[in-house]
Amino acid sequence: MKLFNKFSRFILVVLTLAAVCNSCNKGANIKIYAYPAPLPKSISPGSGYPGMDITISGSSFGTYANAVKVYFGGVEADTIRSCTDGQIVVKVPANAISGKVTLQVWTHIVDSVGAYTVIPPPVIASLSSNAGAPGDTLIVKGTGFGADLAKISVGFNGTSATLVSAVDTMLKVIVPSGFTSGAITVSINGYPVTGPAFAYLVPVPNPVYQLDFDGNLNDKMGGTAATYIQGAGAAISYVTGVNGQAVYLPGFANASGGINQTISLPAQISKYNELTVTCWVNWLGQRDQEPVFDFGETRGNRLCLVTRMPGWWNGAGSNLVSRIIFENKPVFSGYNEYNLIASQSLPLSSWHQLAMTVSASALTMKVYLDATLIGTKTLPAGATATLFNHNNVFIAAPAFGVANEPAFGGGIDKFQIFNSVLSDNELYTLYYKK
Repeated sequence: MKLFNKFSRFILVVLTLAAVCNSCNKGANIKIYAYPAPLPKSISPGSGYPGMDITISGSSFGTYANAVKVYFGGVEADTIRSCTDGQIVVKVPANAISGKVTLQVWTHIVDSVGAYTVIPPPVIASLSSNAGAPGDTLIVKGTGFGADLAKISVGFNGTSATLVSAVDTMLKVIVPSGFTSGAITVSINGYPVTGPAFAYLVPVPNPVYQLDFDGNLNDKMGGTAATYIQGAGAAISYVTGVNGQAVYLPGFANASGGINQTISLPAQISKYNELTVTCWVNWLGQRDQEPVFDFGETRGNRLCLVTRMPGWWNGAGSNLVSRIIFENKPVFSGYNEYNLIASQSLPLSSWHQLAMTVSASALTMKVYLDATLIGTKTLPAGATATLFNHNNVFIAAPAFGVANEPAFGGGIDKFQIFNSVLSDNELYTLYYKK
């Protein structure tokens, strides 16, 4: 019996090995799929601008867009919009060359599926004016506009305008109602072109206080002149500004026991529920925490615009910062600071317009750079710049600085205070007129 069991096990092992060997001798069960060659029939349209889409019609394209390559005069398209078995949509590359269109699907190449003519894109060269009001006629000069009014549209910062006439090098349009200051755009047969900025010039209310710094600190509005507190700083001087002269301040760190290098305005001149402060600055960028202006009653009750805070401060980096602070005032017990870190930094060694608005009715604080909004801060209920006295109304220095806290270094021109919140168009008008 034992002999039989041993023999049976031996037979089982032999049969198993035979089966394995037999399977090894067979070829691997691998399927090789042969993709059919694409059969393009046409392309449409046969001409157009770089960046436009064309459609290749036909069959056997498959549906896998990553397997498709299209070449325009030998230049490969970087975007295949879509691919179905009968249609491929592709964007004409920016550097496309007129000539044959070549199609590749997987390894199959069709040398020419048709010809495509690249039309030079339209160009806006100049405007007859870069500012105006609704109803004005504006001439847009350039190339590649064509003369078909149905294929041309013009926008003023997104607001559509009426097109009066068109030739290939000139468009005549009517400035539309309701537009805002911004770029002119022209669309030719669906191809967009961005041109220069066009300003909506509107009446701007008079400021309550204005310093032009034309060799003096006189208020252009007829009020009390500002005064210069030199302290341990340098004497005041004047340089060429954006319009006439500007005041120049070398920058000086506060010394303990005194105020240095400060242009002091009349007390309370900036105390308004609705407030706008604008000026032009040419900043040297010498130190962190240099104030453009600082108005307030105490160190804990103040309103200021700062060129740059230290990099570690609240993640501000090098961006502009505006601040309003309340300490032990109605609705605000203890110390409460509200900081607006703008989205941009102030460029160095060149003239730029800054504006800051604070609205008690809208509960907002905003900062503008060259008439472009770069930050908005929502304020809590009850927040207004009139909760504290504006005993120190200082330009270029901290209203309540401590030892070694820096003052502004650079040029300042056309400093204005308004007892209202100016609109975007009003700020752009100030920026445009300088």
